[in-house]
Amino acid sequence: MTFPLVRVQVVSGHPVVRAGVQSLLERHTDQLLLVDEPAPADVVVYDVHGLSEGDGDDLRLLVKRHPGRVVALSRVLQPGLVARALDLGAVVSGSIASDEQELLALVLAVAAGSFEDGSEADLANRRTRDHDLGHDVRLTAREEDVLALVVSGHSNAEIAELLFLSPNTVKSFIRTAYAKIGASTRSQAVAWGIQYGFPPGEEAG
Repeated sequence: MTFPLVRVQVVSGHPVVRAGVQSLLERHTDQLLLVDEPAPADVVVYDVHGLSEGDGDDLRLLVKRHPGRVVALSRVLQPGLVARALDLGAVVSGSIASDEQELLALVLAVAAGSFEDGSEADLANRRTRDHDLGHDVRLTAREEDVLALVVSGHSNAEIAELLFLSPNTVKSFIRTAYAKIGASTRSQAVAWGIQYGFPPGEEAG
């Protein structure tokens, strides 16, 4: 019995990265078929470095066209980009340093829907996503709003004005958020936020 080939699209603004990933995958012509836009794809492997060069609209479009089928190809030194990719809808992340078998297994698992079926692999991936997105520190929605504005470079007074809060209330939310993320200074909070995918301000870039 033969199974249809899994159609895979590799998206990267770096030709060397794209060629390298494709070279690993194209060795498995019995299971995979590499495709380019506009051909339909079962799995999209997206290089998260693209998020450092744009506003994420390219990834949003890919997720819209391939919901639950986008893999974020992570960079070790850019964990914040992985978090942003997951927040924008990538279903799972895989390291750019993955070997051939690891990458193949990840692509086939995504194609099979293994990260959306309630299996142990799905649950483990959800735990990893929560960590990568900083959700496991259990910030409240308002603490997250305030922290996002801190990371983007706003002063307490500006945050109070933007969120229609009193300055003292802003200070209270900052204090509780800092305690949860283990920060004692604004610069530590900004560093934490960037690591977990909060868009930085220009001065933090």
